Amino acid sequence: MRREKEEIAVLVRPTPEKSKRNGEGHAVGVTGINKDGDLLRLYPLRFRYGEGLVDFRRNDLLEVTVTKPENDPRLESRKVLDYVNLEQPAKNREIKELILPLVTSLEKLNIEGVSLGVIKPELLDIEVRVNSIDTYDRQQYFNIMGDFLEKGEKARMPVEIKYTFRCEGEEACRGHKIVLLDWELNETVRNIVREERDPGAVKKKIREQLFELLKERELYFIMGTHFIYGTWMITGIFCPEKEGNNQSSIFDFRQEKTVAEMEKEQPALNR
Repeated sequence: MRREKEEIAVLVRPTPEKSKRNGEGHAVGVTGINKDGDLLRLYPLRFRYGEGLVDFRRNDLLEVTVTKPENDPRLESRKVLDYVNLEQPAKNREIKELILPLVTSLEKLNIEGVSLGVIKPELLDIEVRVNSIDTYDRQQYFNIMGDFLEKGEKARMPVEIKYTFRCEGEEACRGHKIVLLDWELNETVRNIVREERDPGAVKKKIREQLFELLKERELYFIMGTHFIYGTWMITGIFCPEKEGNNQSSIFDFRQEKTVAEMEKEQPALNR
């Protein structure tokens, strides 16, 4: 098969899946965008758990050697043979310039018959289902997520998040309710569960971080279809900060300490 080289900026790092070859190591797929503004689904980028995990992040520029996949008919899909991190991450404004011409609606994406797309959502609600508050290490969590991706509703994630939204500017849109599978945001959720042991507190914090905060930001959903079921999923979120505005990142959750907790940490005086 013909090999090609592409230089892409990483838009989405989905949750890694355990290798189906021999059960060792993990593989991660990437949704990227090239200089021509084409969205590409790249898989697999392989790594071994515990060896530095994945050596790239969103916005990083990768040079990938790709070919057509044997068993994935989706037009945007490419099989990755090799990749190099160019160590030159793109700025959010550069990413925004690339994706703005692609912004559309799910209704139009369905008509076009594509499997990747970018929409600008009008957030209406968030559904948070806490199935387990057990603390998982990354490998366990990756495996659980992999089961969910492969088996769909038959397998449950520890915390499932679905957004209810309308496609902004689309008169034909009657609203959608779609699951979120963004890796970085699921890491945020994992951190929240680690800090908050009460399911009600977990739901409250997730709603604050991933709904109330997002409603105040410029927001885009990177959408992709499930390989088996063909249903749409929110595979990534892009919310560029405004120029010169020091907004807190939704990807770096830090549990705020209460005054009482800080007082407990201070040494007692004059006892």
